[in-house]
Amino acid sequence: MNTDERIAQHAAAGLTRALDPDAYRHFQAILEILGVDYPTPLAECPVCGRVGLPERIRIHDC
Repeated sequence: MNTDERIAQHAAAGLTRALDPDAYRHFQAILEILGVDYPTPLAECPVCGRVGLPERIRIHDC
């Protein structure tokens, strides 16, 4: 894994955990500079509360 990939991995992890709006924007900027798409936001199943990628939540069995 090269340095840019490692930076992107850490920035994406930070983006998914950032609670402060300013921190979130900084992580977005890092990913934009590196040319990486933003990670897909997770979704919660309204029936059972399971959290995951939206396309997986739509098809999972509760």
